[in-house]
Amino acid sequence: MPKKKKHTLIDKLSERFHILLVNEKTLAKKKLFSSSAISLASSSLFVFLLLLSSAFMVIYITPLKEYFRGYTSIELRENAVENSMKLDSLESLYLTQSNYIKSLQDLLSGNISFEDLDKNTATLETNQIELQLVKTNTEDSLLRVLVDEEDKYNAFELEGQRFTTVLFPPVKGGLSSRYDNENKHYGVDIVMPENSPVHSISEGIVVFAEWTSETGFVIIIEHLNGLTSIYKHNSSIIKVQGDRIETGEIIAFTGNTGSLTTGPHLHFELWYQGEQVDPKNYIEF
Repeated sequence: MPKKKKHTLIDKLSERFHILLVNEKTLAKKKLFSSSAISLASSSLFVFLLLLSSAFMVIYITPLKEYFRGYTSIELRENAVENSMKLDSLESLYLTQSNYIKSLQDLLSGNISFEDLDKNTATLETNQIELQLVKTNTEDSLLRVLVDEEDKYNAFELEGQRFTTVLFPPVKGGLSSRYDNENKHYGVDIVMPENSPVHSISEGIVVFAEWTSETGFVIIIEHLNGLTSIYKHNSSIIKVQGDRIETGEIIAFTGNTGSLTTGPHLHFELWYQGEQVDPKNYIEF
């Protein structure tokens, strides 16, 4: 008797099978599908990877990513910055009060006079008034030192406080909507052709550069003089978070993105020490 051929695992996986349709009445057979186990497994893996890649791309390039952990919205980031700056101010006040208590201890010990104590009291009251007036402060200690040094040059008044440097217009065009604090429109809308270059008003650091569902591509820059500038509804942005920006440098291109837009324009906001101001008062568009 001839020996039976031994089948390997590859041979078994390569064996082809047919899926047939059988007519219930006539028992006629019709071939529907023909394949092997290894071909079916490869095709299934390819379809799975294709669906997985498509789902990843949809989440990555759309606002859906804001609903996943690790991606923060503008509102959450603004709250985080505000809380951080409040903590910095409270820390300064705590140190001042600690020094005052130490001065009282020195007075009771006879190490200082009442005149020295009065000086410390005046310093404490000044710091308390400053903390009340400035609700949020977007500078850290290093930036404050730099601003004090730059404050000698090109100074003019902004909302009753000293402000340095000359601002570069982000774009040149007509205003379709002006600053309106009562209606919570905290910036100006400048009508521009789509894909027009958007410039930074001053040197600074990009703190946000992302897509949002309502305002499209948004870029936010913190400047050394206590200013924060915001640029919304861009068609694209060419800077990323952490980039250092020079005055007049191109950072984005105008567009018509986001749900809160009715045509190609740039929505521009200007904030000073955590408070919104009217950009039209300080920039010639």
